[in-house]
Amino acid sequence: MEIQAYHVNESNVYPQEGLKEKDRIERLPGQPHVNFSQYGGYVTVNNSAGRALYYYFVEAQHSKDSLPLLLWLTGGPGCSSLAGALLEVGPFRVLSDGKSLFEDIFSWNYAANVLFLESPVGVGFSYSNTTSDYDNNGDRRTATDNYVFLVNWLERFPEYKNRDFYIAGESYAGHFVPQLAHTILYHNKKANKTIIDLKGIIVSLSLSLMHARTMAT
Repeated sequence: MEIQAYHVNESNVYPQEGLKEKDRIERLPGQPHVNFSQYGGYVTVNNSAGRALYYYFVEAQHSKDSLPLLLWLTGGPGCSSLAGALLEVGPFRVLSDGKSLFEDIFSWNYAANVLFLESPVGVGFSYSNTTSDYDNNGDRRTATDNYVFLVNWLERFPEYKNRDFYIAGESYAGHFVPQLAHTILYHNKKANKTIIDLKGIIVSLSLSLMHARTMAT
């Protein structure tokens, strides 16, 4: 697995004023009453290409002002992180009627503010207005887009700028997670300051060194 960071500059940071409240989700269809806030929307990662990534964010059930921020990336590649939200670590599960939600007592937002990202472009609701973008997805551009997403998302949600930050994921996120971590550390070092306060990564069922895993079995 090759890891290489691309430089991101100020031209990749776009105006975010007023967008947080526009992204607020008052209530999902069929959801029960909850005591935490949730948001969903698009963050532009490349204005000239018209490339934007979709996110779903749930604040912590308690102590949201002190608990860490955690980014969840489902692997694949090509699997929606909303699957992770609704089937794995998110706050809700879907009832058998397919219309109602119930609260999951094991949700990760008991211990963190959890940000689910649809990545790379073409996954879930994330899109590009440039058709060739769908044919040119790769690990390097995905890491760059994910980093640009985070920088802009933190402008939209500035209260999380100095928060302890973790990245988690599964499957092909065994590529996405360490590559994004490397990109964050690269830019922190280049700027000689902490842009994103990365504290650690979590990877489950990692698809990172497929050859080694195949040989081991």
